Amino acid sequence: MAYLTGKEKYPPPDAFVGGGLMALMSPLYSRGPIDISDRVTTLPEDGSVPTLREWRWVATPGHTPGHVSFFRERDRTLIVGDAFTTVKAESLMGVATQKAELHGPPAYYTPDWDAAKASVERLAGLDAVALAAGHGPPVAGPQVAAMVRELAENFDAIARPASGKYVRDPAA
Repeated sequence: MAYLTGKEKYPPPDAFVGGGLMALMSPLYSRGPIDISDRVTTLPEDGSVPTLREWRWVATPGHTPGHVSFFRERDRTLIVGDAFTTVKAESLMGVATQKAELHGPPAYYTPDWDAAKASVERLAGLDAVALAAGHGPPVAGPQVAAMVRELAENFDAIARPASGKYVRDPAA
């Protein structure tokens, strides 16, 4: 909420983490803060989503503090935001081709990798069959749950960069 109510800027990006042109360009991206406090409210502690009775929110920090994802049990649909992506967000080619494959959160704007890993592990337990991410095309089918489990089980090899300013120590 601090990023959406004008109280804080996002931590500086890490332009040299994850490789790719999109990562190199990240210092040019807006870090806010923005103030849309007249249009946002905090979510209820019980995981419910007001006006969307079938949906529940799931805490998925890592890409940002306070990041949440949304899950609908009825059809096992998961909206992950930037908890992970379905394209390599750091790569201009990955973004341009939109080839669906699971990757971690956008590396250049992920200030807490341990929390990001724990969030992907939490999402893997939902056994989704359809998912949408903030970066990349939606993915659906019986293979989705296994794909998310593989990302969770191999997060350090697939998603966590080998080096970078937030890889070992989260942003303060």
